[in-house]
Amino acid sequence: MPSFFIVGKTSISLKGIIFDYRDFYLFMKRTMEDRGYFIEEKKYTHSPKKGKIHDGFYWKCLKNLDDYNRFIMEIISDFHNEDITVVKKEKKERKEKGSGLITLRATLLTDYDTKWENNPFVNFMKTVFENLFEKSSVDKNKEVLNNEMYELENEVKSYFSVQRMI
Repeated sequence: MPSFFIVGKTSISLKGIIFDYRDFYLFMKRTMEDRGYFIEEKKYTHSPKKGKIHDGFYWKCLKNLDDYNRFIMEIISDFHNEDITVVKKEKKERKEKGSGLITLRATLLTDYDTKWENNPFVNFMKTVFENLFEKSSVDKNKEVLNNEMYELENEVKSYFSVQRMI
C-alpha cells in the first residue's frame, strides 16, 4: 500500500480584489504545468445568481519524481464575485470584483504504483527500507515539496499584487 506523508497546508485569503477569473485560472494551469505537474480537475464551479458569481475549482496535481516517489499538490479555489466594468486605456473591460480563498495542500506519496505490495514479505521489507534507508530521501523530498508549496503561494500572491497595480 502506498505511504502518504502530509507535508503542509497553506491558504491565501483575498478580499476586495478586482481581477479576471479566466486569466487567473489560465495562470494557475500554466504555472502548474510549467512545474511539471499533471492536473486532474476534480471539480469546477461557475454559478451566476442575480449579479453574483461563485467560481471555484479543485485540482489534484501530480508530479512523479521517479518510479517510487510522487508529489501531490491539491489546489482548492473558491471565489465570490460580481461582474464589473473597468475603463483601461479608454477601453471598457469586463472584470470581477470580490473575495476568494485559495488553499494549497502538499502530500508526498511513496510506492504509488504499489509495486512492493504483492508479497507480504516484500511489503514488510518496504516498511523497513523506508524507515531505515530511505528516511533521509523521504525527508529531503518532503522539504522540496514544502518549498514548492510556499513558492506557489508566493507566485499566487504576486499575481494578485500585480493585478491590483494594473
